[in-house]
Amino acid sequence: MEKLVPHAKPMLLIDRILAADDTSLKAAVQIDENSLFYTPENGVPSYVGIEYIAQAVSAYSGWRAWQASTTGNSEPRIGYLLGTRKMTLHETSFTAGDHLTIDVENIFEDGEMGVFDGTVCRDGQVIVSARINVYQPKAENTPTS
Repeated sequence: MEKLVPHAKPMLLIDRILAADDTSLKAAVQIDENSLFYTPENGVPSYVGIEYIAQAVSAYSGWRAWQASTTGNSEPRIGYLLGTRKMTLHETSFTAGDHLTIDVENIFEDGEMGVFDGTVCRDGQVIVSARINVYQPKAENTPTS
């Protein structure tokens, strides 16, 4: 995952990529007692789902860069979650043992700006849905540390 997403543990929250194409990506997360933001009383708050979606978008961007690379060796670039106007939480938390799938779809892209629809599902049921706005500066404008 570190080859596609510019995060490292513990902030790298998604576990793996299940599928990707030119307009979308599907990722997976398994919730357990060691998951970041997990508490024994409440599990992981479902609002963390927006970060799962944002990291899936980052993985999508990294996957596309890797696909376009002639050497197959591309560094993931930093991007920013600007916000959302539409986020729905159907439950309050994820619990230990949950296997989540995160689906993101590229809705609009204009240079450095993008809009993505995303869902976090458990057993095919949507738990979190959001349309997020993202910004990925050009490589020469991206901080390296």
